[in-house]
Amino acid sequence: MRYAHALLLVLLLELAGFGSRAFAGGNEFPVPPSSPTRLFYIQRSNNANTVIYEANMLAGRRLDPNEPVNVYWIRYAERGQREKLSLFQWKMAYGYKHQALDCKADCFEIQLNAFKKRLIWVDLQHGKPVALTTINGRKACLQKVFVQLESESGLIPKVRYVELFGVDPVTGTPIYERMMV
Repeated sequence: MRYAHALLLVLLLELAGFGSRAFAGGNEFPVPPSSPTRLFYIQRSNNANTVIYEANMLAGRRLDPNEPVNVYWIRYAERGQREKLSLFQWKMAYGYKHQALDCKADCFEIQLNAFKKRLIWVDLQHGKPVALTTINGRKACLQKVFVQLESESGLIPKVRYVELFGVDPVTGTPIYERMMV
């Protein structure tokens, strides 16, 4: 029975666009390789480069209280190499502020620099790191964020909309929200 539930979850994730290739904004985007520490990733309509958010784990399967999330690029539009964020990218968009939650050890509230309205909680569930947030009014494990940019918006891109993709942490049902900006 457990195998049937896992197979159903994989099928639902494929249908929701979490398979080997993802479609967003009419373009095809690569899906980063899975990792036991990956929380979620961000892709933008202007190119295939992807920002990865991974849990920063210490010995003993604990989140690093000083830097609970490691953020980096996979530069698919170039050679597919991994790169650090620039200081500008960290401060203006993809970096975060965090604080430990008193109610539970190994749980942090994360606030992305470019999107402070939507809080993310990084937690360990059954020994696996997850990024929890609210998607379409429901608690969800955040999997992917897609940002649709205006095509000719200059040095600082103008965002048309943001799509959030996640799954219900209990049932595994896909959850989606498009936010107009």
